[in-house]
Amino acid sequence: MAAPEPELRQRKKVETQNEPVAIDEAQVPNFMPAEAARIQKLLHANVGAAPLKLRPYIVKVEPFLALLAWILMKTIPLYMYVFEKVEEFFQVVPADLVQALFGLTICFFGGFFPTLIAAGEAWVQSGGDDCRRSLGIIMQQLKQVKAANQLDDAKDDDGDGIADVNQISGSELAKRKGHLVLTTVNPAELQNAIVSVYQGWIGVVAVLKLEFAKTIALGAAIGEMIKKPASQFARPVLEHVMPDDYHPWIEVLINTVCKSFAISVAWTIQRVISAAHSAIRGGLLFTRGIMSWAEKNGYAEKYLKMLGGFISLNHEDTYVDEVLGWGSAALGFYTQFMFRFSLPWVFSWLLWPASIAEWYIVWTISE
Repeated sequence: MAAPEPELRQRKKVETQNEPVAIDEAQVPNFMPAEAARIQKLLHANVGAAPLKLRPYIVKVEPFLALLAWILMKTIPLYMYVFEKVEEFFQVVPADLVQALFGLTICFFGGFFPTLIAAGEAWVQSGGDDCRRSLGIIMQQLKQVKAANQLDDAKDDDGDGIADVNQISGSELAKRKGHLVLTTVNPAELQNAIVSVYQGWIGVVAVLKLEFAKTIALGAAIGEMIKKPASQFARPVLEHVMPDDYHPWIEVLINTVCKSFAISVAWTIQRVISAAHSAIRGGLLFTRGIMSWAEKNGYAEKYLKMLGGFISLNHEDTYVDEVLGWGSAALGFYTQFMFRFSLPWVFSWLLWPASIAEWYIVWTISE
């Protein structure tokens, strides 16, 4: 028995949506590097999974997406290399000097990333050591995939002088790279590491939402206080300049402007408080780290004898660390204030990952 007409139409529609995209092989621009061309082939092979109406637009932007992915592939390893060198540096340098360096950094730059600093402290409280080990496992898995991918890109089994990955179709390349990833990583270790990091991130978000909820509450309180006087002064002006048909929007406009201004003020106050907190905390960490390092290396006995030996470098027995620490904090806060609590463009190129992380954390806790 033949299927009913509506059922046939529905079946035909589903088959049409699931069939491979009916387009030619992606045209690769001449200026595109070979790696970016392979990325474009991978994108092109998966266009069929996109909604039917979006496929033509995806095909048009494939070269730009491939170039963007290629740029990220080139820049991210650079930051990974820097991260590895910094990690090696911290393993060689004494812990006291690492503490001093970290304190000096947040003393002068902590106010530019208030939520990132708060997230770091929450991360430590939520099991930072376990998460750090899990991140190390994930990094190791990524390094293994990267090494295997480089070997695979260089293979030339047919001996014609052209890499095999440059002689296969996009769908074959996608299957080949997918098989490479699945057979290179350790699934159990990777899953446990990702779960551990995710649990730590959930704890950080929960702490930050509670911590910055008072900022939102402060903004709401300021908005309520300024709404009435703003309405008294702004309503007559708006009624005079706006057509009568738009008068119902006056109240909404005033409320929106007041709330936006109030939240902006609240976040500015929070940024100033965070800058002061980071400057004080960083200044004390800096001076105490330097003093502890000097005491452990015998500099206290060697040089303080010239001062009569009446100054101790143990921060538990002296106020020298507070005096120097608060002095460093004042200098750090003044520096941040002079830059209007905004990252200077000279450092923005170097610290753009931190800026992106700051923006993402603010967006996450503001949902």
